[in-house]
Amino acid sequence: MGDAQLLRVAEPVTAFDTPELRALIEDMQDTMTSLNGAGLAAPQIGVNLRVVIFGVGAHPRYPEAESVPLTTLCTPVLAALG
Repeated sequence: MGDAQLLRVAEPVTAFDTPELRALIEDMQDTMTSLNGAGLAAPQIGVNLRVVIFGVGAHPRYPEAESVPLTTLCTPVLAALG
């Protein structure tokens, strides 16, 4: 919290299916798993790209939550539904 890097607008992913992107996603998954996390954005590990991962199975921090499959989003665009 409060880190200036987390306040920047992350850059879109422009090259998909590259060894670099696969390595980043694997690193993010390893980081999230090792910290018992439920989600992680690339800027949180010092990479200024719009990559987000999330997912939980049985999770000790959220015992009442339903399972969410491991999901990776690259350059997501959010739009209001109403």
